[in-house]
Amino acid sequence: MMAVASKIFLTRKVNDRLTKELIAANINISLTKFIRINVIATIILSFIILLFFRGNLEPLERSSFILALIGYWLLSLLISLVIILFFAYSLITVRKVKRKKEVELVLPDYLQLVSANLNAGMPIDQALWYAVRERFGILNEEIEIIARKTLSGEDLEQALVEFSEKYDSEILKKSIVLLIEGLKAGGELSLVVNKIAWGIKEDQILSKEIAAEVTTYTIFIIVAALFAAPLLYALSNRMIIIMSEITSKIDIQNIVGVSSQIPIKSFAQGINPNDFKIFSFIGLGITAIISAMIISAIKKGSIKAGIRSIPLFLIISYLVFLTASVILSQAFKGIA
Repeated sequence: MMAVASKIFLTRKVNDRLTKELIAANINISLTKFIRINVIATIILSFIILLFFRGNLEPLERSSFILALIGYWLLSLLISLVIILFFAYSLITVRKVKRKKEVELVLPDYLQLVSANLNAGMPIDQALWYAVRERFGILNEEIEIIARKTLSGEDLEQALVEFSEKYDSEILKKSIVLLIEGLKAGGELSLVVNKIAWGIKEDQILSKEIAAEVTTYTIFIIVAALFAAPLLYALSNRMIIIMSEITSKIDIQNIVGVSSQIPIKSFAQGINPNDFKIFSFIGLGITAIISAMIISAIKKGSIKAGIRSIPLFLIISYLVFLTASVILSQAFKGIA
């Protein structure tokens, strides 16, 4: 049933794209099963979120209760769908980035071994195979796949292209393109492979130097997003509570010589402390997400690499806000 639904709602192109994404993330389940898991998780989460709206449903009469229940469940379903889609996308992206980094890290060392094998007189397919080492991890699996494809009669160039397309890595794709062009052109292939390896190493060294240069900006963003913003939100929330308590105790009618038209009581009553706390959580969440992405773009050159930092940023930001709120509530306990 789920397979039929996926064919109806997803085009063939989208199905193929999603299947490739699962393969690139090394998620060894079918697309149909992956969609089924996400649908079930969405429905379960929607009922959990619906529990938060029970306070709005309890006072309603039976006729209005059913309509309100359906409305709130549809809203919960929409919220759950957004959350599950975000987590599914994050899971795939994080796994893809992790695998890409593992391949890029060992790629120059592997290519240098390939170059040495070519210098020893091996053909390119044997040079690729005999350069495999246990420490290369994921790259070993990919070379084994390439070897199986070539032994079954597939062209080596096609197998290399398919390998490069499995990873969202410009370094890997450019390296494979240069290797294939070297194969087509003939000549001293070992020299070409060696230059590719050294080019990748120089690029990695340059990236580390750039990341070290922008450390100051990274520290500033972390302090502002994870500590300064939560503290200011907590202080503002406490000030709103204090002003609400103070103005609620002032009786303007009994103050002689002061016009009763002065809206002193409305100074802090325009903002509800609970509403401001919700606003604070939303604001801190947006700040934490954007900060994680900015730091990732500055240090690693890719926003996707910062997705795995988002949960940590959110947890720290909310913990600082809640801790500061408790401390401030004790510090200003005697006021008002």
